[in-house]
Amino acid sequence: MTLTKPVKITIAILLLLLAARIAAPEAMVWYVNSLLQRQQGISGHVQDIDLALWRGGYDIKQIEIFQHNDKGKLPLFSTERLSLQLSWAKLLKGEIVSTMAFYKPVIMALDRTDQTDITEDAVLDERTWIGLANDLTLFSIDKLSLYDGRIEFNAIAKDVLGELILSDVQGEVRNLHNDAASELLTDIDLEGTVGGSAPFFIRGKFNPNVKKPSFDINMQMEKLPTKVTDSIVKIYAPFDVEAGEFELAAELASDKGQVNGYVKAGIYQLEVFSWKEDVVNDVIKGDDNPLQLFIEALSAALAELFENDDEKLIATRIPIQGDISSPNTSVLKAIGGLFYNAFIKAYQMRVEDIIDFTSVTSDDKDKAAANSSDKKAASDKQNKH
Repeated sequence: MTLTKPVKITIAILLLLLAARIAAPEAMVWYVNSLLQRQQGISGHVQDIDLALWRGGYDIKQIEIFQHNDKGKLPLFSTERLSLQLSWAKLLKGEIVSTMAFYKPVIMALDRTDQTDITEDAVLDERTWIGLANDLTLFSIDKLSLYDGRIEFNAIAKDVLGELILSDVQGEVRNLHNDAASELLTDIDLEGTVGGSAPFFIRGKFNPNVKKPSFDINMQMEKLPTKVTDSIVKIYAPFDVEAGEFELAAELASDKGQVNGYVKAGIYQLEVFSWKEDVVNDVIKGDDNPLQLFIEALSAALAELFENDDEKLIATRIPIQGDISSPNTSVLKAIGGLFYNAFIKAYQMRVEDIIDFTSVTSDDKDKAAANSSDKKAASDKQNKH
């Protein structure tokens, strides 16, 4: 049977499309890997990519990203699967945007006493990551979803390994495709658990397209047993916490680099001194410094003094204000917060919903502008001389 010319052309086109479909995943793997290698301060690789043309998207599998520092590279981010696809809901409204979903993502935060863990500012700049995300798809990203994520904080000092894990992280970041001129801000809504037991949430808005940070964020963590943080406390505090439960709440807003807000931190039924643990096991039978025993005994006495008798809570409220690069935190107000909680009224360890963009006063902005003008004038004067 002799094939006609139109049939031959059709078969040739189908074969070319089939070849392109077969070759596309390998080509995309090469493109994504080369894209990761070109990023400032980070590098990484992916193992495989699956196309899903029927839903207008594709899945990137087994992504690993590393951060670079003065000692080499350290793990920063990984995920089992990253799914990108067209937003059909937005398409029906006339917008061509895409969505991005991470499945089992892991973020590593490291602290090593013998090295600087992050040496590139780009690693901490959200524009780096949003730019990378947009490079992975033809269309702007409108929504980013997280499923079963983890954030691991890992510290090493004096041969002590400290670890704190945020798990079951779920949530969304919406309106990512907005530009700096848009009044519609990017929304963030995340929740999960700390140490496998303490629920937490982070909610708010931010503008990822401006150079000076602009955000309004609320954070809260419910009761976290001290046994979960024991290894971390040993690294960063001069005493051991024997028992208790931590709670945390914070509101922070920033506009044009000026920040305003507060952090409330408290611990219920705190115990920092145990005769059997601290004297018998650590000093008599162990090799701990007796000075450590004195510090813990003093800490226990202060804890007893500042504990609210009704709520069994030691807490303070620390106001934060000023330029975001070096905000002011008053030690006197923090101490005053301890006295207020102990002798007047126990703090409610919840977000107060009193901080937003309007809380960053015009006075703060005027001071920032004046300081900037003074610095520029001084620089111009010096250049003239």
